[in-house]
Amino acid sequence: MRKLFLSCLILTTAFPVFSSNKTYTFDGRQVIVDNASGAVTIVAGCDTIINSNIPAWGLDDNRRRPETLSNVKSSSRRISDIHGDALRVSVSGFCGKEKATVDYDIYPQFILTRLSVDAAPGANTDFALNYLAPIATRRPFAFTDRTGNYAISVPYDNDAWVRYTNTHFGDSIPESYEVAAIFNADTRKGLIIGSVEHDVWKSAIRTTTDSEAAITSLEAFGGASSNLTRDRRSHGAVAGSQVKSPRFIIIAANDWRDGLELFADQCATFAPQMKQIAPRPFGWNSWGKLQTKITYQKAIEVSDFIHDNISNRGFHDADGNVVIDLDAFWDFGFKNHQHREFVEHCRANGQKAGIYYCPFTDWGNNPDATIGELPQYKMGDLYIRVNGEPVVFDGAPALDPTHPATKARIKRQLEQFIDWGYEYVKIDFMAHGAYEGDSHFDPAVTTGTQAFNQGMAFIDSVVDNRMWINLSIAPLFPANYAHSRRISCDAWGSVKDTEYVLNALTYGWWLDHVYLFNDADHVVYEGASDAENRMRITSSAITGVYFLGDDMSNGGKDDTKQRVIKNSGNPELNAMARNCKSFRPVEHANGTAAADMFTNHDADYVYVAIFNFSDKAVEKSLPLRRLGLSESAEFSAQELWSHDNISIRGAIKASIPARDVKVYRIAKN
Repeated sequence: MRKLFLSCLILTTAFPVFSSNKTYTFDGRQVIVDNASGAVTIVAGCDTIINSNIPAWGLDDNRRRPETLSNVKSSSRRISDIHGDALRVSVSGFCGKEKATVDYDIYPQFILTRLSVDAAPGANTDFALNYLAPIATRRPFAFTDRTGNYAISVPYDNDAWVRYTNTHFGDSIPESYEVAAIFNADTRKGLIIGSVEHDVWKSAIRTTTDSEAAITSLEAFGGASSNLTRDRRSHGAVAGSQVKSPRFIIIAANDWRDGLELFADQCATFAPQMKQIAPRPFGWNSWGKLQTKITYQKAIEVSDFIHDNISNRGFHDADGNVVIDLDAFWDFGFKNHQHREFVEHCRANGQKAGIYYCPFTDWGNNPDATIGELPQYKMGDLYIRVNGEPVVFDGAPALDPTHPATKARIKRQLEQFIDWGYEYVKIDFMAHGAYEGDSHFDPAVTTGTQAFNQGMAFIDSVVDNRMWINLSIAPLFPANYAHSRRISCDAWGSVKDTEYVLNALTYGWWLDHVYLFNDADHVVYEGASDAENRMRITSSAITGVYFLGDDMSNGGKDDTKQRVIKNSGNPELNAMARNCKSFRPVEHANGTAAADMFTNHDADYVYVAIFNFSDKAVEKSLPLRRLGLSESAEFSAQELWSHDNISIRGAIKASIPARDVKVYRIAKN
């Protein structure tokens, strides 16, 4: 108790005490307002989580970062909304003639904050902002009273093999998009800050720290634009007599992993998940190995191989189905009449047929091509442009999601899929639809996120839950327009591919709280060792959408097919995949590396997957307390690859061969 008391004393007296301070207290949190400057400090329990905060805002390079606000006023009132009951503390003040108001809504588990900026009286109607930071701390503050602190940076999308980054305090921390997490490795205590609204703004969090466990600056803002958002210009501006930032959540969590899941749950409260129309998908995708060589005949042969050799070994979803998914270049390998035949063949095999589409790209790179659905337009009319030039990334110009011809093309193609009978669609290169541009066809749309929302809402209105929508390359948010999303970029079969996918799972597992499922991409066996095959299939089983990718047609390699049968036909691993959503990390990793231990549970078992990414055998020891299990009790367990039955007390002690994995199923009783 003495240590706790001292910690509280130190942390809650770390900021200056002014006679003008006014304190608002609700459910164990304090919002302390310096009415002389407008600076706000937030204390949660014993911990200062925001120190001397004064908002910032602006347009492009003209940014207002006031050291103090004038004519500061604060007030409070009770509110109730979709997030629950809260105390709203409103703090307002002036910078010049512009009025800034920050609301701090204190809920039982978190705080939501938003900045609103009013134009100066008499300002013209062109008042516009493209940068609003409700959180812009002014003074350093201690995060914890110990070392071993880290900051997680989250990428905006999953394109170009981008990675999540975990940075030790004192080192340079990359900008984090939509959400950031700060945590202590030993205690797991964390601070989560992220945007829960994704209808107008791209948001980011910038953090600087020192090696003595202090946060030296913290900024959370709407208006992010960088090479990692793939943008070629500044964020679009929002105009009006009053402009509002997205709402940001502030979570002080005992376990940073719980905090990220709570963040995701609140995002899904604001924009609910898609209705689940099928169980977690099991399947096959042609881009793994067949790629441009996909044909009707090869797809039929793959369907038959999976039906005859794998589905009867437990590789199927909870309804007994498997998706046979055609990826890019299907239009070169199929004649129109063969689509219905393929769909019916899959259904006869107890399968669902899937297909592929890119709604926001012009892969033909032909701006003069006439739009068949609306002949008054050419493809170039649909392009998103910056300084008049098309925005091109990944080799394709980006299309404006608000353009009527873009929508007409989408409607025709998706309705054709549905008419053919397809029940699953992988839609790719979605981030192209969110790029900032000079303008959009819809004049009410001024930001890339607004355009993306409009385009995705249109896709959903056409599909009307008649197909499972799986996003491939796409922004993390908004997340309410698809059933599932690829958690990483393309991955194949090597240990490097597995480690890359698991980097995204290490810090992005919580995304299946906003999507129904994450997706670990197709699993490819060919070209990798048997041990690497086990690693790769395990990485998919513990992530979400569970797809194979090898050439299982008659022309595929026989030895690869035999490994597919053996490893993908592991009934215990398949049952685990059906019963669990994404596993979360047991511990963190450093830099851009992946964690090597992941865990989840169902009604009867605790599962633990332990990976060895190195070229040498390793010995691993995992104390059961880090899994929330008693170290004094004895547990019965089975390792799901060897099928060895073991007893565990105190810790899991595992010998993992080079480039291999072990998966433990621990009986809760």
